[in-house]
Amino acid sequence: MADGNTPNNVTTLNRERLASWIIIFSIIAITILAGVSIATSQNVAGEAKAVLATVLPLFGTWVGTVLAYYFSKENFDAATRSVTELVGKVTAEQKLASIPAKDKMIARAEMFVKTLPEDKIKLVETLEELEKTKKGSRIPTLDDQGRPAYMVHRSMIDKYLADKARKTTPPPDPTTLTFKNLLTDDPELGKWAKQSFAVIKEDSTLAEAKSAMERISGCQDVFVTKGGTESEPVIGWVTNVVIAENAKV
Repeated sequence: MADGNTPNNVTTLNRERLASWIIIFSIIAITILAGVSIATSQNVAGEAKAVLATVLPLFGTWVGTVLAYYFSKENFDAATRSVTELVGKVTAEQKLASIPAKDKMIARAEMFVKTLPEDKIKLVETLEELEKTKKGSRIPTLDDQGRPAYMVHRSMIDKYLADKARKTTPPPDPTTLTFKNLLTDDPELGKWAKQSFAVIKEDSTLAEAKSAMERISGCQDVFVTKGGTESEPVIGWVTNVVIAENAKV
């Protein structure tokens, strides 16, 4: 596989070769000129001193110029990389801060949701509906007034059904199992499903959505309501994927 940095490496190598040849050619040319000058002079000692006084500063200037070029270039490249990384980070945060969450959220009408009560939501039936709609692997669950209640991931349901089939004797009919079974059989899981989302108000930005998400351990989802409280109907949904996609610069 070709190295992605090959063009830069070739350019650097060619530049180094050019610099080396310039130095070598200059040394040879200066030596020849000095030798000819001394050989054709009647005052060899005086001419040698004059040539030496002229050549040494010239050679020193050449060496100093080349060294300064390479050292200054390396320092400049390092500084450029640092600034680029810093600007990239700052720009990502600034970009999120400039984007209204309502412009990028998944609108309520486009969301795949289930509505309480928990004992009326069949697990297998829900998975089948989710597969048909092809709307990801998360299941926002709202109460009968459209307010946020739970955030359930498909992986949670798959694991629960597998554990029931493997550990329960005789295994229950999976088509009879509901969200209530899932959330009450494992209290920790039920608690996590109820607390694993954040809520922001309608006029928030994606930066505020990201900040709200980061304040909750393991949170990957943010519901949007008019005033930013759980006591209001959901009007949209922002996921960690939406934030990541819009943070790219």
